[in-house]
Amino acid sequence: MLRPRAIAFAAACALTFLLTNPGSASAAIGDFHYTYIDADGVEQRQKLTDDGGINLPNGKCLDIEEAKDPATTKPAHSPNNGTDTKVYVFEDLACEGTYQVLKAQGGEGGVNLKFRSFLFQDS
Repeated sequence: MLRPRAIAFAAACALTFLLTNPGSASAAIGDFHYTYIDADGVEQRQKLTDDGGINLPNGKCLDIEEAKDPATTKPAHSPNNGTDTKVYVFEDLACEGTYQVLKAQGGEGGVNLKFRSFLFQDS
């Protein structure tokens, strides 16, 4: 008799846990901005926007397209994180090398913060 009660109690606890804990987010929502130098040597401001959880995936490293070739391009700089998730900006491609963390909703770095890749991460 005690065993069925224990099983029922464990099942009830598990169900309560599932109902009270939200699932993890799958993407950063908002805008992420950075500056890069184009092929003509002109500074450009890039804005990445995601309002539906598609373009700014959480936990996936993204290289800056305009800074992919270290031999011919300069790193991006002056990031501004207007998303709901922290963003880690890395000095090298593939989220390698030194990194800085920009807080959600307004974390930013200046012209001296150079990076070639980034990743959004909840924790």
